[in-house]
Amino acid sequence: MITLQTRLRHWPWRCRRGAVAAALPPVRILAVCSLLFGAPFAAAEDPSSPPTAASIRIGIGPGTWHGINPNDAQAAMTAWARTILEQRQIAVGVDAQLFETTEAMRNALRSGQIDAVTMLADQFLSMDPELQPDEIFVARQSHSFTERYAVVVHQAGGITNVGALSGRAMVLQTGARTCLGSPWLDTLLAQERLGPAEKVLKTLTRVDSPSKAVLQVFFHQADACLVTSNVFDTACELNPQLRKELRVLAVSPEVVSAMFFFRRGYVSSARDRLEPAILKLHETPAGLQVLTVFQSDGMVKQPLTCLEGSRHLLAEYDRARMRLGGGKE
Repeated sequence: MITLQTRLRHWPWRCRRGAVAAALPPVRILAVCSLLFGAPFAAAEDPSSPPTAASIRIGIGPGTWHGINPNDAQAAMTAWARTILEQRQIAVGVDAQLFETTEAMRNALRSGQIDAVTMLADQFLSMDPELQPDEIFVARQSHSFTERYAVVVHQAGGITNVGALSGRAMVLQTGARTCLGSPWLDTLLAQERLGPAEKVLKTLTRVDSPSKAVLQVFFHQADACLVTSNVFDTACELNPQLRKELRVLAVSPEVVSAMFFFRRGYVSSARDRLEPAILKLHETPAGLQVLTVFQSDGMVKQPLTCLEGSRHLLAEYDRARMRLGGGKE
């Protein structure tokens, strides 16, 4: 007889791809760009120098490579790029620069030192409108390019509403995909006239592995966890008993957590070749392999209106912070 423990023993390994994807959606997009160009991925030695006709300079925003050693991420992208180089025979170079702060990345965009960027939604929405393009590229997963967050609790834990989270232990899935998870959680608590999670909860533990977050609730090591709804659904598909023992306490609105875009006004032959290739990534064997590794169906191009859910969530969060701080809206 196969026990739940036996099945769970294999589940975290089977879900590691999801954990990596949760940590690196924007970097995944950057990898896609590198792959499509089919050129080795390397850090730009002098980002202020003008790009060659056959190269593009890409900036990687802070937080998009959370939990992953930047050098390791670059090495992986180089290997993927070489594979695509053999298959697509596209000779376009890619220079990538990792930014430690959002301000440094904005300045690089403003001065034209980088041609394209992968960043988190809150970083994008805080930029001056003049730096925001009309359209962005986002990763599609399960035929949707948006995310939903879920607060998951144990059926036997006695937590029947958000207010009951006060004084409890929670595990938070960290990474680019859940970059808006903390603001949403604080907003939920504010609706119950409670303070921010860091003060209301007994403990708030951040983990890179979404499977670990769910399992800690299942085995009563934590009272609740915040993960993407897709992570929880996948966990329950692999182990149906999880759905019997756990339940979703709250679900967030749909949001876009990260994106890739070209600098406004950037025109080049490299961009002309890259844009259609991004949208056709799922049509090549190597592209499908990359999408499978990062649990994505493909890339889609969307107008900025796709960020309305993220914009609304962050606006609600700001209002909640002002109320709790005694400020006026």
